[in-house]
Amino acid sequence: MKTKLFFLSIFGLFFANAQTLNFKHLSDMSVRRGAISSVIVDDNIYVSNGYKDTDGNANFIEKYSIKDNRWSVINSTLLPKRFANSETYDNKIYIFNGWGNSHLEIVDLATHKVTKGAVNHSYTGNAGSAIHNGKIYTFGGSGLNNAATTVFSNRFQYYDIASDTWHPLPDMPKARETKGKIVNDKLYVIGGFNGTSSRLIDVYDLNKNLWTEQYTMPSGISGHSLAVSGNKIFIAGGYNNQTFLAYFDTETNKLHQLSSNMIPRRHAAAEIYNNKLYIIGGSTTSSTKSAIKSIQVADISEEVLSAKETNEDVLKSKVYTNAQRDGFSISNKNNSNQFEYTVYTLDGKEAGKGFAYYNKNIDLSKVPRGTYIFTYKNEKGVLQKVRVIR
Repeated sequence: MKTKLFFLSIFGLFFANAQTLNFKHLSDMSVRRGAISSVIVDDNIYVSNGYKDTDGNANFIEKYSIKDNRWSVINSTLLPKRFANSETYDNKIYIFNGWGNSHLEIVDLATHKVTKGAVNHSYTGNAGSAIHNGKIYTFGGSGLNNAATTVFSNRFQYYDIASDTWHPLPDMPKARETKGKIVNDKLYVIGGFNGTSSRLIDVYDLNKNLWTEQYTMPSGISGHSLAVSGNKIFIAGGYNNQTFLAYFDTETNKLHQLSSNMIPRRHAAAEIYNNKLYIIGGSTTSSTKSAIKSIQVADISEEVLSAKETNEDVLKSKVYTNAQRDGFSISNKNNSNQFEYTVYTLDGKEAGKGFAYYNKNIDLSKVPRGTYIFTYKNEKGVLQKVRVIR
């Protein structure tokens, strides 16, 4: 059977852009740890709790000075926990959630003293959180009120800093462990996990106090981290796709995938400062021994995000069908090396992955009939996409 092939320039919501970010390595944390939380205050990033590669949960905050490229431990009296949340307000860090933890700890950055806030009676682990106008919003997660971690929550609530009180809000449309950020008075809850990685983006209007829009991504993402720059929410890492990098534009409601040299990681932390994206810590497997202490940074300025590929880059690789062998080859006159590819179904599910060589046939004879998206990165690290119809 002859296989028909076409270049794919836009794949629904997911592949609206494929610019490349160049990450640089900075000074490592003092220890390897994942399932961390972070906040940014002035020109410092504060990383709290998480699990250590030596097993056990961390009970300290480590501060990264962006100006000095240096880490220092500022507190070691926190309750040890993993998959917790932290937000910052008025030079204080508010640390809450985490499996088996109902306490709210408040760290004064002027004195480094820790005080307790109101007990959270709907605590979970691996939940999302965001802060807006003196209120800390938390949503989703698993292990509600110390239930099994396989029991996923749709609980949504906020903590009022001024009154030191917790208040319920309308439940999320779908229970899951998740992450979210607030942009222009709207909370965007992106992806997550409830047995499978979620493809949903749920939107809560803080002014209307209602869940309003819902968007569906072509593929699910979980174990990721989020950071906001203007109207863009950056998504980094993931449980299954650890090099995943994209941003959701809240003005156009489009998800733009990015290529990068970010090292693989999941359950990391992310922050943005002066048009630069920082990715911190995380792990690579379910074992705590795979935790990492790396911090990387990349420029995310508009100049970088709007950069276009040249015709030379686009035309360097060409795709040819092969009617005799029921496959195709990717021709590259300057390169005969091996490359890695991933095949997706049209609904964004991974159908397979492997390795192939430029200028050699890629056999599709055992692939079930259907339409697929064949993806690979060229020698410059730019994601290429081909629609394959069998």
